[in-house]
Amino acid sequence: MLLEPLQCTLADGVKLSEVTFVVVDLETTGGSPTDHAITEIGAVTYRGGERLSAFQSLVDPRQPIPPYVAHLTGIDDLLVTGAPEIHHVLPSFLEFARGAIFVGHNASFDFGFLNANLLRLDYDPLEGPPICTARLARRVVWPDVPNVRLATLARYFRTRTIPVHRALADAEATAEVLNGLIELGGRLGITSLGDLREACTARGRPNFGKIRLADLLPRSPGVYLFEDRSGRVLYVGKAVDLRARVRSYFYGDERKKVQDLLGAVQHVRGIPTPNGEAEALVLEARLIARHEPPFNAHGKRWRRYAYVKIDPAEAWPRLKVVRTASADDGCSYLGPFSSSAGARQAKDAIEDVFRIRRCTRSMGVRTRFAPCALADMGRCLAPCDGRTGSEGYGELVGTLVSALGEPADLLAKLEARMDGLAAHERFEEAALARDRLRSVAGSLRRLRIDRWLTAGRLILRGAAGERLELIGGALARGGEPAPEPIGSPVPRERADELAAIRSWISRHPTRVELCEVPPSEPVDGGAALARILSALRESGRTPGGRPKGGR
Repeated sequence: MLLEPLQCTLADGVKLSEVTFVVVDLETTGGSPTDHAITEIGAVTYRGGERLSAFQSLVDPRQPIPPYVAHLTGIDDLLVTGAPEIHHVLPSFLEFARGAIFVGHNASFDFGFLNANLLRLDYDPLEGPPICTARLARRVVWPDVPNVRLATLARYFRTRTIPVHRALADAEATAEVLNGLIELGGRLGITSLGDLREACTARGRPNFGKIRLADLLPRSPGVYLFEDRSGRVLYVGKAVDLRARVRSYFYGDERKKVQDLLGAVQHVRGIPTPNGEAEALVLEARLIARHEPPFNAHGKRWRRYAYVKIDPAEAWPRLKVVRTASADDGCSYLGPFSSSAGARQAKDAIEDVFRIRRCTRSMGVRTRFAPCALADMGRCLAPCDGRTGSEGYGELVGTLVSALGEPADLLAKLEARMDGLAAHERFEEAALARDRLRSVAGSLRRLRIDRWLTAGRLILRGAAGERLELIGGALARGGEPAPEPIGSPVPRERADELAAIRSWISRHPTRVELCEVPPSEPVDGGAALARILSALRESGRTPGGRPKGGR
């Protein structure tokens, strides 16, 4: 009986009752496909638990059969005398198995042995991956069954055929074991060919008992939320196929954190995102910031974000590292940075160029006290002892604030300092200067992009048809009220949300359909930013990452 060739291209969503399996067993002269040969092929085809046909043939291996193999299988040199050679048997077997899904017990052995012979004889290899009943048994009947040997499983499922190390009998027994595993697996949510393959390749101990939690999720892009019995959000993730991604958790994962999560989850909620990955990225960031799920590694990451701030309204302004930023306080901000350490790097870099005061003591217009060593070194204008007036100091502050918008001169000085240190073989100091330069340049680049993204209303169109409407930097989602604008400077609790849009735009061709503020930026510093960031990325790929000029 010929099977329909369409079987070999079945989609993973096809029900198992509609899949035709060819269950195969081989007897060989040894364990190496290169050095040993096949002595017998046995196979049966099944669909929906019904046996369709059988195939069996002895094979002349053209090499002596070792005594221990003959003792185990009952196949000796005399028995295979006159049997066809493998090149005569394979065409018939291929026709018999055409279009069916390959199954074996410890399937990699039989599958690999057959493919080695097919390739040697210039045939196309069998299509995989094969279904392994041993692997499947570890997912479905463990720990009820002490081991997954074929004889043990045959006893467990009370198969009619007893495996006796002969190809056809063992294939018949394997087929009955497969049917038993599929029946048990159906109660655990293994109902399609894709489910079966996932179960065979899963790692660790699966949590099939909760797999039904994914049954109502759509097969579409979106965001999923794992919740406990009280409705508390435990984990938020995104996926191209919500149902498939959530089900994959329950097929087994060796990581303890995942096992702890699955032990606590009682509900799974999915939110489709019609605009694909970009919308899913933003929604994921919003939900993580809102719920702070305990199993999201970065659930509270935004709380560590920091800014560099300068307040021109102060009597003697200085750079400060702060945790919050306001759009209407008249201050200038750089950031947010992923940590206060990153913000301090940028602050130190700017202070290397501008002789602004670094002391933390509060100062009024007439406050005076003894200057620090930086004043004597010429690295601070020292308003503390009156050597600099408010007008001169104000000009310095104004130049610093302007440099954040037009940073060409600032970047040139920072780069020259790094190169000078490297040229004098002061590599540790040069590396520190490089890190500071990277922190400043990266933040300035993000600031330029964010100012455009958060300015008014903006509609972008992706290459795949995604339509992204931003209102003050916040993505509008169909069917929901207009979002609260993000604005600039970006609040730290919404920084990941805007970063998702920025990242997506950088990775996908995007067309501007509407913008209230033209997509422009100050010319000064743009080329320098691009060049410096590119050079820093390249230096990070070299051993040691030494700055330009280092040995």
